Amino acid sequence: MTVLNTAKEHFKEIANQGTAHIDIPEWGTVVYWSIGGLNFAQQSKVIELQQKGKSAEALVEMMIMRAIDADGKKMFKLAEKTEIMREVDPNMILKVVTAMGDSDTELDGDPVKS
Repeated sequence: MTVLNTAKEHFKEIANQGTAHIDIPEWGTVVYWSIGGLNFAQQSKVIELQQKGKSAEALVEMMIMRAIDADGKKMFKLAEKTEIMREVDPNMILKVVTAMGDSDTELDGDPVKS
C-alpha cells in the first residue's frame, strides 16, 4: 500500500466517526453534523475567509457546510449565507460552530456524539 493510500484510509476513518449534535432551543431544533467530516478542499474556503479577516463569514460558511438535520439533510443553503449573517443571532451561530469544532477534537462530553 502506498503512503497516499494509507493517508486516504486514515482520512476515511476520521471522516466516519459518526455524528454529533447540539440542542438549540432558541431555534426549536437540534443541529447535527458529521464528526471530522471536512476535507481540505472544503476547509480551504473557510481558511481563505479567515485570512481575509472575514471571521464571521467563515463561521457562517462552516455552519452552512456542516449543519444537517436528524435525517442527514443540509439545514442551510449557501444561497442563505447573507440572510444568516444579517438576521440570525451571532451567539447561536458561534455556539453551533464551537460545538462542531469541539467534537472534532473530543469524542466525549458535550456536544453529544450520536
